[in-house]
Amino acid sequence: MQQVDISDSDINPALPFFEGDVPKTFVVAAKKHSVLAWDIETSGLDWRSERIGLCQLLVDEQGLAIVKIKKNKRPQNLATILSDPSVMKIFHHAMFDLRFMSYHWGVAPANIACTKIAAKLIDPEKVEGHRLSSLVLKYLNVELDKSSQRSDWLRSGLSPEQIRYAGDDVKYLSELLSLLMEELRQMGRSELAQRCFDHIPTQVQLDIAGFKDIYGY
Repeated sequence: MQQVDISDSDINPALPFFEGDVPKTFVVAAKKHSVLAWDIETSGLDWRSERIGLCQLLVDEQGLAIVKIKKNKRPQNLATILSDPSVMKIFHHAMFDLRFMSYHWGVAPANIACTKIAAKLIDPEKVEGHRLSSLVLKYLNVELDKSSQRSDWLRSGLSPEQIRYAGDDVKYLSELLSLLMEELRQMGRSELAQRCFDHIPTQVQLDIAGFKDIYGY
């Protein structure tokens, strides 16, 4: 596995950048710890026509992996992790990320948790907001810099600001999910949240297959 050339930026070269896929050692670490945080950056919002530019994953003790995704090439190790039912993958707005990955990589995700869905079950009226930055500020008292959100994620060299943004998008997900689930338990909604999480892969499959609201009249 070849690490990305970052010579055109002042990013710390000790950070784990990879070209195309994570190494097998990361797959082993994911299986060992059975939980990881995951996020993607894309060239746009339409999962049918836009591309995945970056994947960032965080496993406790193993640390952060940032992967530049190659065009029209399936990252086998990432696909293996995504479809592994023994590893819980924590996302924020899982439906967005999973539609991209399932469509472009031809993989069925398994064992998914979503902090955005958890937040919506706690605050269905959107009094506090469901954005990751709002939730991290409320629950962890951390203010995220989102200025790089709409930057070019397909460029050959990523800026330090982009790297910090990408890392922050997974850095707090595990702790945030724990706090949200504890609040849901106190509200008697934790089992409902889990059922919602369990349905995510099915809903992704329905969306990609082109089905509309099959639950409607």
